[in-house]
Amino acid sequence: MTTRLYCRECGWHPEFRRKRAALRAAARHHCTGTPVAETRPPWWSRLWTNQSGTRAVDTDARADDQSGDDVLVDAHGNRIQWAALAAHHAETTRRARAAMVELVRAGYQIGPPPYGYRALRIRVTDPSGHSKLRAVLVPDWQTAAVVKQIFTWRADHGLTFAAIAARLNSDPRQYPAPVPNGRWTAKAVRRIVTNAKYTGRQVWARTVAGRPAPMEQWVTSAAKVHEPLVDERTFHQAQPKRVAGEGGHDSAA
Repeated sequence: MTTRLYCRECGWHPEFRRKRAALRAAARHHCTGTPVAETRPPWWSRLWTNQSGTRAVDTDARADDQSGDDVLVDAHGNRIQWAALAAHHAETTRRARAAMVELVRAGYQIGPPPYGYRALRIRVTDPSGHSKLRAVLVPDWQTAAVVKQIFTWRADHGLTFAAIAARLNSDPRQYPAPVPNGRWTAKAVRRIVTNAKYTGRQVWARTVAGRPAPMEQWVTSAAKVHEPLVDERTFHQAQPKRVAGEGGHDSAA
């Protein structure tokens, strides 16, 4: 069984072998209208018939397809049901993103805390009177000092990420690695240097589908929603673009 989506606005018409993949793709489509779906049996199913004259392979395929989802089995209803499910999935995704944006702008931490901080859970009351637990960032006394040292080496001394990693690995007790019993790498140092949370702001959606997103698309909070570990000037001086702007090349960046 294959499923083809079609968008009346832009003519987008991809084809998928699985219904769940088609549903996720429909939810990510950004046109105003919801793409409609059409489920089609494979061409070779017409060559096989059982004693009653019906397509045995097609029937088996539909039964197998139905096991994953109890709907979308009626040939006349596939198009409408797929559109309704895709619209519901898109609306659910939109509401979840809106809730995440609200939490980030309020200054609350989502997910594990970055190196140098620990998550402190506090109880807050929303306007409706419901009490919920939220996480805020507070400095960790040992690793916060490591973060400050990394920014000093980077911004004031101009060291590359690889050189900083080598210095950190020279004294594991004073500079514990982010991974227990692990070692510092240039990539780990870069991840710290480019994390704007160390300036006291909450930041979210820095990547889209695993790729870096433009800074203007980031979701950020107000300044100093938690204690900063570096000031804004030091943070900007430590960024990789500083080396590129001077005409040099940071091989570890």
